[in-house]
Amino acid sequence: MAQRHSTTPMSDWINLFGPVVIILILVLLGFWAQSRQKRNEVLEQWIALGKCGPAESFLGTLDIAEHRPGLIRLAKSSQKTKWLQFQYRWLTGLSEQATWDEVLFDGSRGAIELKRKEKVTSFPFSKFSAIRMREISQGEAGSLWHMEFLAVEGKNVLFATSARGNRRVGFENSAGLALAISAITSLPVHVVMAGNVWTPGWPPKTL
Repeated sequence: MAQRHSTTPMSDWINLFGPVVIILILVLLGFWAQSRQKRNEVLEQWIALGKCGPAESFLGTLDIAEHRPGLIRLAKSSQKTKWLQFQYRWLTGLSEQATWDEVLFDGSRGAIELKRKEKVTSFPFSKFSAIRMREISQGEAGSLWHMEFLAVEGKNVLFATSARGNRRVGFENSAGLALAISAITSLPVHVVMAGNVWTPGWPPKTL
């Protein structure tokens, strides 16, 4: 004769509300980390003073295909950039994705041109108020940096994401590209640090 498994009010409560509680905790942790993100004025001054690597040191979802005075062209031209775009979009889900095939910053026309497959989208520099480097934490795997334009009105434009790695090295490599784009667009660079990353002695407190 089969035994009947009795349940208690507590186990019934866990079965009913347990998944909801777990989801709520994850959402609250996400909001907590987001609320701790803030701009770092010292690192912004570092970039303004050129205390970063050259633009060509950037490693991420796009390569620097062309760089000359007044113009930078980024392109998805290597297996590494293609893999990073695939990884970030389909495997790790890092919120909004930078999935452009090519991005052009043209100082002579005062415009940014973004290409995906055969579709080209163009915006004047005047549509934006700043270039933002936003750190995304990846725990022990290191950090990565979203590179985006902040729109005066409407939606921001994410144009590239760095490779994941050492927090400071990733910043310095990405900052070089941000500084070069700033020189073309005349837009300031904002640096937003992740609130759930702690690195001894870095970022710096003063210049």
